[in-house]
Amino acid sequence: MDNAERAMFIKEVRALQSRDPELEARIQKSMAVAEPIINELRKLGYKIETLADLRHQDRDWKTALPVLLRWLPLVNDDLDIKKEVVSCLSVPWIGDKATAELIDEFKKYAPILPNPTNPWVGNRLREIPEEEKKLGSYFSLAWAIGNALSIVDVEGFERQIIELCRNPKYGMARQMVVLGLGRLRSSEVEETALGLLGDEQVQLHAIGALREMRSKRALIDLEKLTKDKRAHIRKEARKAISTITHRE
Repeated sequence: MDNAERAMFIKEVRALQSRDPELEARIQKSMAVAEPIINELRKLGYKIETLADLRHQDRDWKTALPVLLRWLPLVNDDLDIKKEVVSCLSVPWIGDKATAELIDEFKKYAPILPNPTNPWVGNRLREIPEEEKKLGSYFSLAWAIGNALSIVDVEGFERQIIELCRNPKYGMARQMVVLGLGRLRSSEVEETALGLLGDEQVQLHAIGALREMRSKRALIDLEKLTKDKRAHIRKEARKAISTITHRE
């Protein structure tokens, strides 16, 4: 999104705010939570209005990392702002500086409760209770943290990553953590991904991980999945087999 598109987006959001007092109050609350973080970043020379602006610059934000890491465990009153902090940490050049903190946050926010249910009834959106909306926000944050863990360096944290992937209580929030197994190379990691082929919540991502690691041990199970009733599973299983056997 370039500057002109961002300006148009902000204009549209502000117009929506003016018509929705509840949304306006929620945004004002988020701005208040983000304000001290943004002020610290401005002192470092970052010309930003929101945390999202940090990710839309012509330069990296390496000098902002200590500020973001310090605030990560402190921002608990607004899950959207915590998610923005996580997004700013979801870059490969951060190395392993945030890995331990992200693992801790994942364990804290990955939902132990059931995953979000389908918001649609037929072709209409159903009324979603406030408590379920709150759970959805927790799930969204946990998924974003899992995505960050698929991007940052996890060398030295392999055991913890494997434990997150294997623990079914984290549900679909594990998806990107499981996909990130494809970056690792060990028999235990491969065994973990193979074991997750039977877990429908992360099955697709386990296929992707095994494809990335070119696991010949997965071929028999992947062949079975080419007959799965779900088209997307059949498609990804065939792609994985093709990659592993070097066929186009």
